[in-house]
Amino acid sequence: MPRKSNSKRSDGRIAVQVYLGKDEQGKRKYKTVYGKTQKEANQKAQEIKERMNKGLSLDSSDNFGKWADHWLMVKQAEVSTNQYNLIKSRIEFWKENLANSEMALLRPVDLQPVLNELAACNPHTGEPTAKKTLSSYIQILSSVFDYSIDNRVLDYNPANRLKLPKSAPQGTRRGLTKEERQRVIEFEHRGQPAMMLLMFSGLRRGEASALLWSDVDFKNGTITVSKSYDFKQNTIKPPKNGKTRTVSVPKILTDYLKKLPKKSTFVITNKNGGMMTESSWKRLLESYLCDMNLKYGKFSKEYKKFSPEKIPFVIEPFTLHCLRHTFCTMMYEAGVDIMVAQKQMGHSDVKTTLAIYTHLEKEHNKNNIAKLDEYISNF
Repeated sequence: MPRKSNSKRSDGRIAVQVYLGKDEQGKRKYKTVYGKTQKEANQKAQEIKERMNKGLSLDSSDNFGKWADHWLMVKQAEVSTNQYNLIKSRIEFWKENLANSEMALLRPVDLQPVLNELAACNPHTGEPTAKKTLSSYIQILSSVFDYSIDNRVLDYNPANRLKLPKSAPQGTRRGLTKEERQRVIEFEHRGQPAMMLLMFSGLRRGEASALLWSDVDFKNGTITVSKSYDFKQNTIKPPKNGKTRTVSVPKILTDYLKKLPKKSTFVITNKNGGMMTESSWKRLLESYLCDMNLKYGKFSKEYKKFSPEKIPFVIEPFTLHCLRHTFCTMMYEAGVDIMVAQKQMGHSDVKTTLAIYTHLEKEHNKNNIAKLDEYISNF
């Protein structure tokens, strides 16, 4: 018996009704789907029936924007303010591209072009997005789909099929070279205590801000990291991941800290002896790098510190996080076990430490091969 054919509408589409059952008043309910051909309309109707059999939602208002907001509300109660703000900014990117898209209709083919666009140009920097950042965007997107699966909106996660573009840069943070480390050790500046502490302890900026002299055990050469300063909320809170850790630090740091005047309960302070704020760190690093550049930079002519003309920046600048990365690099170079390094750095997952160690191993092998090439070229 031939299948039923529906007549075309005035707009050229074919409509097929799917019986959904009866409502609370006993009235029959239907959902209408449309297709350019009878086959397409029948296929959509069949998908509706399959969703009904699986107990999935048939609400067309279940769009991405709605479920992203639901998930974000749940996430807010689970993470710190800084983490929430970062997650929210990345969710906003996905909402800008997918907000009105019905969850049940989204496929990997709809998501991949959006990811590729993000890889080519980050909306915040205007530069290509690093692979690690792209992975974070995918993880957040995937979490929204997982949440909708838990709530019977979907039965599979299309974000799990996304591919990272091969052209995306690695975006690894650099560690200071041996020459740069020596500069930090010998360069006298009001920022030297902070730079020495970060480079030889691996503390995060917020952890360094909240560090007290009572947290430093000079006898055993350790620092107890039990708190961190939240720059957005202006409050002291537990360290990242909420766990206290004890960091074993090299003698060069304890010897240096012993000589510092203890004018405050805080180890690192601003000019007035108070808590280091976000702006305090920014001004300190700018001043430190500018003065270091003037001392170690190789210029074509002589410059004075307060010269009216702009002094070119010759040395390679670094961030505060580069100092933390340098501490991990030195542990790798010293042969420190990766599990020990994880605890020292305060990484919640050993994969984070492993990624740094793996990158350093590749760089080490690459440099060794370069030495071999140079040796062979001299035959």
